[in-house]
Amino acid sequence: MRTRTGGAVLLLVLTGATTAACGDGASPTPAPPSQTDVVIPFGHRVPALTNGEQSRLDRMERRLVDDCLADRGIDVEPLRLPSPPAAADETPAWNPYGLLTEDFAVKEGYGITGPVLRGEPSFGAEPARDAGEDEEAFEKALTGTEEHRKTVRLPTGESFTVNTDGCQFRAGEKLYGKDWDRLMYTYQFLANRVVEDVERTDEVKRARKRWAACMTDAGHPVSDGSAAELVGKRTDAAKARAGEGDGRALRSAAGYELAVARDDARCQRESELWEAVSAAQRTVERPMADKHRKQLAGYAGALERAKQRL
Repeated sequence: MRTRTGGAVLLLVLTGATTAACGDGASPTPAPPSQTDVVIPFGHRVPALTNGEQSRLDRMERRLVDDCLADRGIDVEPLRLPSPPAAADETPAWNPYGLLTEDFAVKEGYGITGPVLRGEPSFGAEPARDAGEDEEAFEKALTGTEEHRKTVRLPTGESFTVNTDGCQFRAGEKLYGKDWDRLMYTYQFLANRVVEDVERTDEVKRARKRWAACMTDAGHPVSDGSAAELVGKRTDAAKARAGEGDGRALRSAAGYELAVARDDARCQRESELWEAVSAAQRTVERPMADKHRKQLAGYAGALERAKQRL
């Protein structure tokens, strides 16, 4: 789940469907899920951002940061984040359970190698930039000063510290609204807790075991539930070889990705992993959703207001 880009501003301290008719007289058949329909914690209460939406929000926040730096007389090269790739609005910004639809797998695999083959810039990492001659002044303006540091206790029991005079903090509140950091970290802690509890349920463990057996039968033995990591490692090695003039390795990595992803999505369907995760999450998150209704509503409202500015 990505909600920030850039320098380390927050010093986090842990203390504690649509349907389609099939013909006259036929019962409606549920449309196949989209890759953006993956299960996320509190998804019925909180907007599920796509990678494209998150990228555009990051770009907007960074422009606000640069405006703030300029107002403080900091001469720094503007940060130019690349535009999101073509498939960014077909993928979720956060996919905590690694769920994959068959339609997306056939077309894009995991979305790892395709953007590289198409020559699309990476938008996951922030590019380096010239901070000017006075790097200390730049960092102080960006991250704030200890004189304006405060510790915020979250309703979940954890706390974080933040410098409220930093341009990153000011930009976040300008884009998302007052108290944004408290709302964001409350959601993150609750959501991470939900995912951990869901993965520990017996029904999800059984579904994961069925999925792993299916993947092994398909020739992709994966013991830790991270088939995409195998693809990512091969793609990284292929990119290095492509930089040396060997494009065949990258094309081979793309073919491997599509093959693994197709089997992954099929095995998820056959093992009923989506259904197991959805059912377990509904049970796990219910008491937290009821207890923290106000905070979740505040976080959702902040995201919706920011999205309206896109």
